[in-house]
Amino acid sequence: MNAAGPIAERERADVLDALRAFALLGILVSHVPDFTGYTFLPAPQRALLDPVGIDPIAASSLVLLIREKFLSLFSLLFGIGFAIQLDSAARRGTPFAWRFGRRLAALFVIGVAHAAIWYGDILKDYAVLGLVLLVSSRWPIRRVVLGIVVLLTARLAWPTLVYALSIAAGLSHHGASPAQAFADGATGLSRGFFRQNLGLVGLKGLQMIYEGRFLTILTMFFIGAWIGRTGLHRDLARHRKLLVFVVATCGLVGVLASAAQVPFEAATNAFPPTRDWVAFQSLVAIAAPALCLAYAAAFALVWVALDGGALRRLAPVGRTALTSYITQTLFCTIAFTWLGLGRGLGAVGCLTAALVIFSLQCVLARAWLQHFRFGPLEWAWRCATYGELIALRRRSGANSDELRTSQARRA
Repeated sequence: MNAAGPIAERERADVLDALRAFALLGILVSHVPDFTGYTFLPAPQRALLDPVGIDPIAASSLVLLIREKFLSLFSLLFGIGFAIQLDSAARRGTPFAWRFGRRLAALFVIGVAHAAIWYGDILKDYAVLGLVLLVSSRWPIRRVVLGIVVLLTARLAWPTLVYALSIAAGLSHHGASPAQAFADGATGLSRGFFRQNLGLVGLKGLQMIYEGRFLTILTMFFIGAWIGRTGLHRDLARHRKLLVFVVATCGLVGVLASAAQVPFEAATNAFPPTRDWVAFQSLVAIAAPALCLAYAAAFALVWVALDGGALRRLAPVGRTALTSYITQTLFCTIAFTWLGLGRGLGAVGCLTAALVIFSLQCVLARAWLQHFRFGPLEWAWRCATYGELIALRRRSGANSDELRTSQARRA
């Protein structure tokens, strides 16, 4: 591999790949109810799917512990990846901005294609918001920290700002809920399925701005960039006390904020904003980053305690994160949205389905990486980024177990 090529395997950290897979699992658990249509069912129909009466607990747990938190974790890892690539380019003496810009452009194209199948795609949003990271590539670490403070402050103030603007604009009626438009897009295969999904992309983008989630993503980008540039992820054992502190403080804050937001979930109108909506969105602004950081720190502590242990089995999915993310969509769209196989699943059934799908992905990703260096979409993404064909198949005679052992020693 030439000096201008992608990051070599020896530079990868298994813990980041495993954590990325963990984030993908949480995202899948959060999205399966959308694909099956459970998210959009009225309460009486949900009750018919739950004769035992445990689905309300599972649904509340989804709001409390998973929704928005694992997307924030995925965003955190995107920021860490940015910092690792920035450091790699600096050590090799290769230009960074142009290449990272090409990387974002390729990601945007993939994201738009993905959005034709799933309106909830996040890749195109990462590609656009990633430009802000690119602007910060030459910032000193102190300015990155200042950026984090500014973004956190803006995120907390955003619901109040939106509420004030709505009053100034005289919005006093209750408009149609975006959830209905999204529900219409999850009713099955139709002639306009792809066009309908792309039509919902604009509504989803407006919703991200309206609710301030774009600021949450940017905040996690910058926190991840700070972690990557300080090298905190390279020696987790040395930072054990810091990790324990993050788990304790962010975990407590995140759980309390999440618990406080659950009663608002069903009772708060999405539009126009009200005081209850401001309270709900403010709690979301606190809970998502806090629990995300607590999860990441707890995962790191378990990794250190077990020296990776069973968590290493997650790493192949993390190394093929782009492929895994999109194949989750393909499977759920075909099985649940088009064929309707998930129509009878309640909240617990959706959770079980997500675990089964992810387990299968772990097996397939491990088998694939025994023969290939990248996932198929990762390979295409790298080729587009570097403007050349990069070797996909592993060198003959290379022992994948030895490679993993070597990576583990360097993590």
